[in-house]
Amino acid sequence: MKRVDLLCSMNREMLEVFSEHTVQNLKVMPLFRLALPPLQALLAANVDKEIEKDRRIITHAASLQRLGDEPGPEHVDSLLQQAREIDQAFLRKAAIVPFNIQIQYQDIELYRQRRTEMLLEASYRIFRQWQAMGSLRRVLLQLYDQTQFQQLLQDILQLYAMETHMLSTSVRLPFPLTRLRESITRSITQVMEQEAQLLSSSLAKRMFQRNP
Repeated sequence: MKRVDLLCSMNREMLEVFSEHTVQNLKVMPLFRLALPPLQALLAANVDKEIEKDRRIITHAASLQRLGDEPGPEHVDSLLQQAREIDQAFLRKAAIVPFNIQIQYQDIELYRQRRTEMLLEASYRIFRQWQAMGSLRRVLLQLYDQTQFQQLLQDILQLYAMETHMLSTSVRLPFPLTRLRESITRSITQVMEQEAQLLSSSLAKRMFQRNP
């Protein structure tokens, strides 16, 4: 598998597990017995768009490394513009659920920009180091210790959770759920933040404690 494809695949699997675990944790909450079926479709569409955004970030990092260039603000701005275009496709897909979404970019852009910067920089460092090493695991062991790698993954996932939180405030819920908006939003965010910590810890242990 090509290096870009491998890194994108690992990122996709992480986000899919993150989303799946979030949904499984929400299912046990009485609050979500009514809200979860449409919310589950919304969360699935949301993770798909984040996977596509991350794929473009990782691919861009690989291109910069090949060209001998380094990530800068202009690259982040370009990726943020592409993210807005992906959002529009997401909104069309989200029309299948009974929600009306108006994305307020002034609310989510700070989290989105920081997450883009972190993933772009980390991917660039990985691709640059990969030049001299034969495996991704060896690269990661060279660049990070277990605590640093866990923190990187946790920060990326928590920024995703915060962007999802801000996105949820843009959702116009069906009337029966309107009065529950604050509780629904808070519960989703708490579950995602908890899962970010658990999943990042699990992935870091798997990477650093397995046999060489």
